[in-house]
Amino acid sequence: MPERCSPQGPAVRSKMSAHISGPLGGRGADSEQPLRAITQIQTTLVSASFRSTDGHFVEKRFNIFSNTRIERREFASDPIETCTITLAEPIVKSLQDEHFTCLNHSLIIALGTMGQALYIRLLFHFANRFDGRNRDQLEFRKRYDDICNEWLGGLTIVKHRSKIRDRLGHHLDQLITYGFLRSYRIAKAKSRPGFVMTFLPGALFFYDYDRFYRIAPCDRPVLDCSADRRETSEPLKVAYLFMERRTGARVVSSNFIPTKDKENAKQLLVQVAFKEMPAFIDYALAEASRTNFDVQTLGGLKQYLPGYTAFQARQLAARAAHTAWKAKESADAEKSAYEAYKRAQSEKLFEALPAEHKFQIEQRCEQRLRRWNAAADWRRSAG
Repeated sequence: MPERCSPQGPAVRSKMSAHISGPLGGRGADSEQPLRAITQIQTTLVSASFRSTDGHFVEKRFNIFSNTRIERREFASDPIETCTITLAEPIVKSLQDEHFTCLNHSLIIALGTMGQALYIRLLFHFANRFDGRNRDQLEFRKRYDDICNEWLGGLTIVKHRSKIRDRLGHHLDQLITYGFLRSYRIAKAKSRPGFVMTFLPGALFFYDYDRFYRIAPCDRPVLDCSADRRETSEPLKVAYLFMERRTGARVVSSNFIPTKDKENAKQLLVQVAFKEMPAFIDYALAEASRTNFDVQTLGGLKQYLPGYTAFQARQLAARAAHTAWKAKESADAEKSAYEAYKRAQSEKLFEALPAEHKFQIEQRCEQRLRRWNAAADWRRSAG
């Protein structure tokens, strides 16, 4: 389970972003295939039931994608350029709470539909029962008819063990071949007619369990998301920030950004660092307001780049001068404090001396003062 990229939300908010945005590969019919897949996912209804903290029975239904936006260049027949997807709020919250399941993708794509269903269900039950110490005793039992009804979408129930092997054996043998299962058994049920299936996990389950769930967070590999941030995340945040600064209204997650604004944001980021974007946008909008120019798009800010560069240079120079002045002021204050300390200590020491010593010191000071005044008078007369 690798660490996810920093989950920053649109513009300046720290909420996890619920948007996935980017181009769809291919042209013509090839670009429509991902769209059909997205449509299937968006129209799939997820239904969940649970008991709330106050004891009420709750049923919740939602779609995986709460919003999708497809952009083409000009006409409906043009290839898809950008697809923006908004994930449902329950999914985003689960990701933020790190409440999700990790599946072995290499194994998933090697299995058929029925094998995938068996793998996902068995992984869930094995993981719930495994405590790290019961490796040799770990197993899971379930009635065959319940497997057909609950796991396999109402698969027709057969009444003979050989028929069960014909229906499910190929898929379970695949799981054994790949190492997810060590073995399985089909036995007659004792309580009522039917069969019970017993599954024992294989080496792949334990390997994946350790890799996904037992590894310490600090030891998990960290994905390098810098390229994705530069290509998608940061331009989107700049576009959201521009909308907020221009309108003065907070941007909500349902706002979508035109492709042109995202491209303009990428171009601006080449010349202005992402962390400096709030300052640049504020500067550009302030300059535009002086000439009553109502900036509508990010592209309208490009003309203010030279002025911002000069403004930034003046700001840096002013900060450097202020830093130097503060350093000199601090040094002068330290020097004055030290002189005052020396004078106070000298006076304290002088007061502690005997009277004859004080008299001698005062006499010497008067002699030196007379000599200094005489020398000063001679320099003035000579000058």
